[in-house]
Amino acid sequence: MMEELKQSLRRIISNYQLSDEFSRCLTSLLDQHEGGDFSDLSKLHFQLNGGILTKSIQEVFNLLELWILFTDIVDDIEDGDESKWGIEGNLLLNASTAFVSIVMLELQKVEIPYKSEVTRLFCHYLLQAVDGQHHDLINQITSEEMYVAIVKKKSGSLIALSSLLGEVLATGKYSEKLEMSAYYIAMVAQLNNDYGDLLNLQKDLQNKKRTLPILYLLQYEDSAFDELRLYYSQQVDSTKNMCISPQQIEASGLSIYMHLLQSKYRNLALELLKEIYPTQDVSLFQKYI
Repeated sequence: MMEELKQSLRRIISNYQLSDEFSRCLTSLLDQHEGGDFSDLSKLHFQLNGGILTKSIQEVFNLLELWILFTDIVDDIEDGDESKWGIEGNLLLNASTAFVSIVMLELQKVEIPYKSEVTRLFCHYLLQAVDGQHHDLINQITSEEMYVAIVKKKSGSLIALSSLLGEVLATGKYSEKLEMSAYYIAMVAQLNNDYGDLLNLQKDLQNKKRTLPILYLLQYEDSAFDELRLYYSQQVDSTKNMCISPQQIEASGLSIYMHLLQSKYRNLALELLKEIYPTQDVSLFQKYI
């Protein structure tokens, strides 16, 4: 299914008669995209709202994946992770601009109902996401409340776009409950990413990112984390590789805290989805939460 989506997007790129070199650059990035969940989630909401899938509607779901690819690329550039794409940063940024242009042009051409509202959703939630990314980049999170607010904008906006896009394409309107369910889903995913990083690569730690798992350890009253607090307060050599052992993490109770939070937001999402779709099997959403 993902290959069909990519093939459709390759045809769209080729229609713009860009230079061979630039087209190869764009298709290379497209080929590396490992997405699909966003368009699948959008399509699920579309179908649960009684939507009938047409070629034009499928094109919009495909464009959503190109939009997500654009945000992934920009996010990696801003976080200093652009090397994974195999293209120099300035070329990568240039290519991401092309993806935005292509999506906007294609949305103007495609024959779908509620086109103006669909276009507004793309732009509105992108703006919310980059607002959240701004606060993530300045890295001044000091509490769980701040973390939740930033995740809601940065990650939640893209899941909200996917969810509401499906509903709008089917009905022309959307519910605030559906938007809120998207934010809860985003919290589960972000907590999983941030905790997973701490358990494995610890890149956030090396970059002194203030994720919720790290905030928990910074505020945990135990001398075992004194060095961590000094590291984040700039009182130790910032070039020194900081590392937290699995034993320290386990002893702190962080794993229990993360499990409880993820369970909380997963249950909140499912409860809302049951209210939105009382006659449907909401276990269909388990793969996204």
